[in-house]
Amino acid sequence: MKPLVERLEKTYSGKVEIRKLNVEQDQAAIELAQKMNVQYVPTFVFVNADGIVANSVVGEMTEDALTSALQSLK
Repeated sequence: MKPLVERLEKTYSGKVEIRKLNVEQDQAAIELAQKMNVQYVPTFVFVNADGIVANSVVGEMTEDALTSALQSLK
């Protein structure tokens, strides 16, 4: 998943903010994951410009599925 996410970071640079969080070692990431009810890795949480969770997906995603989810945030 990491190479795919990094590729999408470049593609959507300046349009979408993509964050990768280490929920095993980073206390702030752990707290955010708890706040967003993230229980499994990987979990993708898509938040729109208003700060509202638009979608959440647990598990690996294909590039097409990730791209579609990102495009739906507009």
